[in-house]
Amino acid sequence: MRKSTIAPAVMILTAALCNVGLCQTLESLTQPQEGRSMRASSGNAADNSDSEKFDVGQRKKIAHLTGPGKIAHMWLVPSSMDIRYPRALVLRAYWDGADVPSVEVPLGDFFAVGNGMRATVNSLPVKVSSYGRGYNCYWQMPFRKEAKITLTNESDKHPASCYYQIDWVKLEQAPEDTMYFHARYHQEYPPEFGQPYTVFAGEGRGHYVGTVLSSQNGIGHWFGEGDDCFYIDGEKKPSLLGTGTEDYFNEAWNMRVHSSLFTGCTVFEPRAPDARITAYRWHIADPILFRKSLRFELERRGYVMNSKGETVSPSGSRPDYWSSVSFWYQTTIAKPWCEFPPYKDRVNPEIVLHLPQVVDTIRHSANVELQVNPYNRATYTKPWFRVKNRAVGSWIEIPFEVKQSGRYSMSLFQHLREDNGIWKVYIDGKEIHKAGESHIAGGYRVSLVNQLPPERINKTLDFFNVYRKDEHEDYIYGQRRERKIGLFRLTSGMHTLRLVCVGANPLSRDPETGNRGYNLSADVLSVRKMPFEDPQAWIQKVLEQEKPAGDKK
Repeated sequence: MRKSTIAPAVMILTAALCNVGLCQTLESLTQPQEGRSMRASSGNAADNSDSEKFDVGQRKKIAHLTGPGKIAHMWLVPSSMDIRYPRALVLRAYWDGADVPSVEVPLGDFFAVGNGMRATVNSLPVKVSSYGRGYNCYWQMPFRKEAKITLTNESDKHPASCYYQIDWVKLEQAPEDTMYFHARYHQEYPPEFGQPYTVFAGEGRGHYVGTVLSSQNGIGHWFGEGDDCFYIDGEKKPSLLGTGTEDYFNEAWNMRVHSSLFTGCTVFEPRAPDARITAYRWHIADPILFRKSLRFELERRGYVMNSKGETVSPSGSRPDYWSSVSFWYQTTIAKPWCEFPPYKDRVNPEIVLHLPQVVDTIRHSANVELQVNPYNRATYTKPWFRVKNRAVGSWIEIPFEVKQSGRYSMSLFQHLREDNGIWKVYIDGKEIHKAGESHIAGGYRVSLVNQLPPERINKTLDFFNVYRKDEHEDYIYGQRRERKIGLFRLTSGMHTLRLVCVGANPLSRDPETGNRGYNLSADVLSVRKMPFEDPQAWIQKVLEQEKPAGDKK
């Protein structure tokens, strides 16, 4: 009779899970545990005003805990009219009376979503629910004497609010060998030609446990041919040498949006200039150990594409703007290894129109009705903007003003519902491919738009909710989605975005008539100024570098 392999397999799996801490919720719960459960929160027993309010630039202490103890869970629900509030709100943690923070991170980046964007994350140490509504952290954060947690609203335009609960355990005594948790944000804007990106540079004894990497791509095509290099304890040749950026994040042949226990890609826009990407990897099962120091670099290499969409190098130096958060534990409280940049340097200058607030400026055809409806959970303002329309050919025109001439990326925060139609895009009266470069995918790679005949370029936005990520919420409220329209060179002065109804999704239905739904609903128009202008000079450097030695001047 064949011996069963199930029991040994289960034993091996159980041991592996225990090694990464998952058994805390299973086997260890059958044993007595030390300490007393405690909580710091924004809760208000007097009434339902349970959120903490933050004025522009205001910092508040949201927890001051007397140890020894450990923070086991943090829950935060932030909100602000600043649409980049995940980059504007800054979380800091100080251990045992230190005057420098061991944690200093924009809130969104700490929770594995960069560039001021929002996404759902389901990983072991952090979870973001409902497309950026509830932020949960399960990193264990021990301290001996005290812990201080602050939250700062570094937005220069809008106040913010945040509900929070910080769950911790007060201990009789701290284990002598306890290490301190650290997390630090870093960015290199602009990049230096030919140089790798520094993810982490630390001194002391500890282990490296995680990376969140974000990119804002300066040119089109694939950005991630660079290898990961870990230099341990001062070595000149890395002990750990990787094979590619997506390989480091445990993907293969490109990256795809997903979220799992130890790795994920929370944002991946089509391969075009300004494509934004965020990926994470938690080294929980495989921490990188160091006794004296650790330096972690990623080569910033990939395919280099010219303005025509032609590849000029399969592995050249790229002008992408990278930012990251490094996570590690250390026996001592570490000094910051890099400076924390101000908010204005962490985000692009951005023209933001909340459409319910500017409805009086929007021109439209005679056969539509512009509505500002009183409440919708999925929008920034809660009131929501809709174009009530029952005919093909109807149009709206949204004016916006550009103060400084330059290269801009335009996005519309669509509000996707089941009664919406398909609308064609015009910029300053021109079809999108004549006004600039379309970033609306449509059965082709966005990076090839400049090589396509006009009839093959997608010029339309579908406002029907095809995603249904949060079924019950979507069914009632619809879903917000930041949709990239394209890249345009805009002069200072007034400009217009015109949307013309050209049809409806086959599944779209108007609940009042039962006919096809031709409506449009949206929340925000964003026009972001690009930090990189014409990349031709950079591309020329790549071409010069790759010439055979005898051909170089």
